[in-house]
Amino acid sequence: MVKRTVYIRVVFLKVGEIDTVKEKYFADVFVQARWREPALDHSQHLKNSNLDNYWGPKISVQNVIDFKKKKVLKELNFNPHGEAFLTEKRKISGNFSEKLELMDFPFDHQYLNLIITSELPSTDLEFQEDKDELSTINVSCFVDVQEWSLCDYVASVPYTESKVFSQKRNVNTKFPGISVGCCAVRRAGFFVWNVIVIMTLICATSFATFAVSRKLPQNRLQLSITLMLTAVTFRLTTNANLPKISYHTRLDKFILANMFFNWLVTAWHAVITRFDYDDDLQATMDNWAFLVFLIAYGLFLVVFVSLVLITYVLRNNELQSKLKIYEEKAEKLLGGHWKDSRSKEQEDVTIRRRAGLSYSTPGTASAVYPMDT
Repeated sequence: MVKRTVYIRVVFLKVGEIDTVKEKYFADVFVQARWREPALDHSQHLKNSNLDNYWGPKISVQNVIDFKKKKVLKELNFNPHGEAFLTEKRKISGNFSEKLELMDFPFDHQYLNLIITSELPSTDLEFQEDKDELSTINVSCFVDVQEWSLCDYVASVPYTESKVFSQKRNVNTKFPGISVGCCAVRRAGFFVWNVIVIMTLICATSFATFAVSRKLPQNRLQLSITLMLTAVTFRLTTNANLPKISYHTRLDKFILANMFFNWLVTAWHAVITRFDYDDDLQATMDNWAFLVFLIAYGLFLVVFVSLVLITYVLRNNELQSKLKIYEEKAEKLLGGHWKDSRSKEQEDVTIRRRAGLSYSTPGTASAVYPMDT
């Protein structure tokens, strides 16, 4: 059997809420699969015939969790040379699972992918990005704009996956797949002002415990332990916004470092009481401890801010590079018409964001894809 190439095009009509805790997102997507059908070449008179009798790629979306009833349409089209192409169109509205990479949380960006596979083995077909029609995303219909910023490009990555059906016979079959997705950048302002800044103030308040006389260690310890319990409360608050993951995010590391610093200050107030036999030595050690803690915490904040800025610059350069590649592809396929429509869409997004609206008016999304729903 001749290996067939199936060209995939995906349009993200609307991207809804991105759930970080449950690692899923809601979206309305239009999926188009197109492939050659040599048996119908130069057969324009058969355009309205039953197309279900011909070969099909048996496409499925692997990471869909739940969806409404989808409508699948088939069309027969011909290029200027009379070569026949079968096109399968479907719209899927539902929740899609997505394994989120949260190492940089809350300064992270996430790829929201649509995983398209086939029931047929890779020896029968392969998936490729459609070079004649552009995969797009309707950013004006993005719902979760208060927490995320949606990038205006779509990227496709073909792949193959192996499945073992029999351990005894070692039967390993490869199946084709393609990952088509967009990118969302998290708006970190909420976590910066409500967690990082407040946590910094709590930790910096531990320096105030040195204002209490070293001859009253019980008061120093009481204040330090209270600050530690406050930090633990903030730790539990951030855990409610994250899935149960086996690694620490950047926010986790920041909070744990602050808690460890509070513990060091608390431990020092306990240790200094062991040197009460020499008042001058105790005073000197306490002053040096205060300076060391102050310098160390200042350096920690400088390093943390520097890492965040470096991550932001590297991420921005990566996204700009992908956006440039997408723009070149769009200009090649659509020319100046794409530039005009994109400028108008960006202007509409800006106006609606200033007006406090999160998605476009009814009818905008339906004009993006050629399918009657």
